[in-house]
Amino acid sequence: MSKHQYPAGPKGYPFLGVLPMLRADALGFLERAAAEYGDFFPLRIFMSNSFLLNHPAHVEHVLQTNYRNYRKSPMAQKLKPILGNGLFLSEGELWTRQRKLIAPSFFRQRVDAMSGVMAQVINEHAAKWSARAETQEEFSLSEDMSCLTLEVALRTMFGNSLSESEGEEFSRALVVGNEVGAERIWNLTPITEIIPTARNREYNRAVETLDSTVWRIIRERRAAPDLGDDLLGILIGARDAETNEAMSDQQLRDEVLSLLLAGHDTTAVMLSWAFHFLAQHPTCLENLRDEADTVLAGCDPTPDHLKKMDYTKRVTQEVARMRPSLWWFARVAQEDDVICGQPIKAGTTVMISQYLIHHHPSIWEEPKLFNPDRFLPERVAKRPKFAYLPFSAGPRVCIGSGFAVMEMQMVLATLLRAFDVTITSDDEPELAPIITLRPKDDITARVKPRLRH
Repeated sequence: MSKHQYPAGPKGYPFLGVLPMLRADALGFLERAAAEYGDFFPLRIFMSNSFLLNHPAHVEHVLQTNYRNYRKSPMAQKLKPILGNGLFLSEGELWTRQRKLIAPSFFRQRVDAMSGVMAQVINEHAAKWSARAETQEEFSLSEDMSCLTLEVALRTMFGNSLSESEGEEFSRALVVGNEVGAERIWNLTPITEIIPTARNREYNRAVETLDSTVWRIIRERRAAPDLGDDLLGILIGARDAETNEAMSDQQLRDEVLSLLLAGHDTTAVMLSWAFHFLAQHPTCLENLRDEADTVLAGCDPTPDHLKKMDYTKRVTQEVARMRPSLWWFARVAQEDDVICGQPIKAGTTVMISQYLIHHHPSIWEEPKLFNPDRFLPERVAKRPKFAYLPFSAGPRVCIGSGFAVMEMQMVLATLLRAFDVTITSDDEPELAPIITLRPKDDITARVKPRLRH
């Protein structure tokens, strides 16, 4: 039998392969490689064979048709000190059991019930914008949205279990955990992670802060006569349908931190991009504002309002297409497989980039152009199902996607109907593709009360 001839791919360096290019500019390198080598090509990374898959049919096979054969790559395990065996990293039977336990917490009626807390936090944040409007101070939208979405996450998860000072310390620890986890993704060896550098000590302190805070809240909540109706209370009360078993404290800790770390940062990054794109496209901005004025009529947005706000939803969908917060993922084949005629050996890593799929020129017309009308129903119906995956796809689709979309709609409708936002940073920010696809330098802005025409 003759050896299969794979398509050509980038050569890379001896021993290291393409790892130096990925570490230097992962997104730019993959974009250039896809333009030159097509939708399926090999990548040699540090003596191992990998493939980049860049077509909806590939995505469907890996995430849907044969998803049980593809598990998280060792790179994802760099996040384990914080995320543990939460939904983001767990596999197999543990993942299946936890998904069944947690899924009811994110059913539509449960998510809708969180909208009141969400609206309250957003209104409190609007008051901070009013103060900024008076002074006309320039501020980081990136940091501002991170603070807002983290407060939403903490309040919906923990209720009022955190004091202001404890909340600030917890927030800083989450930021450090996310940053260092991203830095470690492309490390060649874990040795650099155990050397007692200042950065590693900072990371270890952050993990200790997150652990001690979450453990305390879990202990106090279990001892309370009322578990509460926030997300933590719901998770503590969840029971396996077959065994009637609840989550252990360790599993609760892992799931809480997975939801907090994965949930708040991804939404914050997309909201920063949303303000950036809307400032560049005044017609889109006015369409969104007109819809908010008409549908909300001065009220806080509710789930019933959001059902009528089609344009605002299309804006969030287009932002997530243009700048998917999680821009790539990797899976490892457990057994030999074939993807679109190409053999994949057991142990091979396959990489898929949401960003590349979302900008594929054969799927999306003028893919670099911001256009919410791409998501009109008649246009969506003409595209392959797996051409759009900002929250992943298949059985492991992000459990909090409905929560994130609702939060984005509520933030944009509430803040943009009240404020004019002037972006003061670069029109075309350089991308920093770490764990989330954020601008290399913060998006900065000034706000003032909305000038109505």
